[in-house]
Amino acid sequence: MLAADNSNLAQRSFAAVLWNYAGAACRALAQIGVQIVLARLLGPQVYGQFAVVLVVLGFGWFLAESGMGTALVQMKDLTEDAVRQALGGVIVQGSVIALAVVLAAPMLAGLFGDPALSGPFMACGPLILLQALGNISASLMRRGFDMKRFQLIQLAAYVVCYGLIAIGLAMAGWGVWSLVVAFACQSVAVLIATYSIVRHPLKPLFGMDPSLRKFGVQVLVSTLAGWCIDNLDRAVVGRLWGVSSLGAYSAAQNLARGPATLLSHSVQSVTLATASRVQGDPERLCRAFCSITGGLALAMLPAFALLYSVADTLIMVLYGARWTEAVPIFRAFAVAMPLHVLSAVAGSFLWATGAVSKEMVAQLLVASVLLLCLGLASLLGEPLAVAAWGVPLAYGLRCVLNYSLVARSIRLPMRRLARAMLGGVVLAGAGLLVWQASAWPAWVHDSIVVTVARLALAGLAVLAVLTLSRGALLPPDLRAALGERLKHSGVGRVAGRVLGL
Repeated sequence: MLAADNSNLAQRSFAAVLWNYAGAACRALAQIGVQIVLARLLGPQVYGQFAVVLVVLGFGWFLAESGMGTALVQMKDLTEDAVRQALGGVIVQGSVIALAVVLAAPMLAGLFGDPALSGPFMACGPLILLQALGNISASLMRRGFDMKRFQLIQLAAYVVCYGLIAIGLAMAGWGVWSLVVAFACQSVAVLIATYSIVRHPLKPLFGMDPSLRKFGVQVLVSTLAGWCIDNLDRAVVGRLWGVSSLGAYSAAQNLARGPATLLSHSVQSVTLATASRVQGDPERLCRAFCSITGGLALAMLPAFALLYSVADTLIMVLYGARWTEAVPIFRAFAVAMPLHVLSAVAGSFLWATGAVSKEMVAQLLVASVLLLCLGLASLLGEPLAVAAWGVPLAYGLRCVLNYSLVARSIRLPMRRLARAMLGGVVLAGAGLLVWQASAWPAWVHDSIVVTVARLALAGLAVLAVLTLSRGALLPPDLRAALGERLKHSGVGRVAGRVLGL
């Protein structure tokens, strides 16, 4: 049996969250910088081509991996046989999926009306298997809360492969292949680096324990439905509105997802490991859930409210005049991303408490709603800027369903949950109020300098309201946890006094 160290679980979880945030913050900044350069070099057409390639890679990876990584993280007592069984399942499934993708590449390229995609689609086959194999070591690192080294690996691989290789190849005129090659290099680098740290058994077992298989299948179906909400819309957009429009859609989505990824994935991976260890204690689960949800709402709601307000200036400054189609689409994603993050965190709690099948049904329902919205918009002849609002509608439905399931699963009163979310709503309202008020004077005109000044003023207003509230806007569970944590350092005590803790 692989030993699981549950001592000092709270401290290790907190440290893991901090390292996840630090790594995700650096990676998000790197991604924004690299994507701006690549977007200007490649344009909407190539961006749309790679977005379709990522759809195939993502869908194939989910089928090849089949929830094995999450199953290894979630298991209370992990054995070497379980790791070997997961490895065997990934090898078999990954090989089948890889072969199928290679054979179907010409047909997929024809589906999107772009024969140039046939080669990149064929390259997706081996990359799918490579990704699935790499997830075994990565999952074991997450289970062991080794987020420091995991985040450093992810950051270094991205900077080198996309920041150097992809940009260099794009400047040399490689088009979509510059991004495909960078993806392949990143996958290889992460696989080698994670395995060098977590040397799991390499001899696969091709017979799988029924409980492991059952949990993996449930996670697969649930995550596939969530993936459909997050990614299948790209395939539909590319098919119905064209690859160039898909480029604008993907650029807007990626820009909005940068801060969302920072806020969600960092907490989500730690949440699953932590909640799995206290799944028999509803009160501790309630405290953890309200603290995480309330803290995310405090950070997300005002941030995305202001991003919505500056969408036109932001797109023009970062991407240039070729990307005007992305402005209204970005606004839709600015509304959708907070809902996406909150529902993803709720999903982690459902997985940890064994309610995967319930979330699975909710995910399938919401994925169907999203595809229905996009299809209906296309039939009515609506532009993509209108159709994109189906995304926040679907995410909102997903959020409501997941939170209802969590509240029922851990016996969480809705009044307690509403109190945890209140602070974020108040801060978002304060930021929007100041933003709108700053546009009233007659001297205000539409320029970058004025927009930045108004944005800074709104941000200062949010910070002022949070400070003057003296901790009243913080969720009670989070306030108690922070008060205990901050008193152990000088800087923490100063921060506690400022926040009224």
